Amino acid sequence: MTINSIIYSISQFEHSLLAFIDVGGIVMWPLFGCCLWMLWLASQIVFKSYDLAYTRTTTQTCPDWLNHRLDSIALRQAYQQQHFDLQGVKLLSMIAPLLGLLGTVSGMIAMFTAGADYGFHDPAVISAGISMAMVTTQTGLFIGLSGALLAFFWQRKLNKIQRIDLVRGYHAE
Repeated sequence: MTINSIIYSISQFEHSLLAFIDVGGIVMWPLFGCCLWMLWLASQIVFKSYDLAYTRTTTQTCPDWLNHRLDSIALRQAYQQQHFDLQGVKLLSMIAPLLGLLGTVSGMIAMFTAGADYGFHDPAVISAGISMAMVTTQTGLFIGLSGALLAFFWQRKLNKIQRIDLVRGYHAE
């Protein structure tokens, strides 16, 4: 692929995304924000420099009991950060379907308002409101489902690491 074809593809994607957001109405912007925030939190799992299973701060100059305590503190801090990010994903995955429902109600209101103004005999009037309602519902459900799956697998990862650390003798108190 050439640079020009990549730039053209990105431009087409941006145009399609903005058109999709435009169809869904004003509620699509908070949904898009939820999606970006959730992606940022998910990137914390993938790109964060620490790994909970290997967060150890052993130094040669400290006694073993102090090294063990420093390891426990470092592990607790890593768990707290991971759980904080996980709670954010869980919250966003609950908010997204509610925003989709808000978009559904907004689309139905727009449809009935346009029907009252122009009459219900024009299918374009009715279909614009229904389209807005369905696009926001679909987007909210998609973001919510993705976030719930992400939170489930993230929680399983944290539980597995915590079990391993309990066996090794490290306690994330």
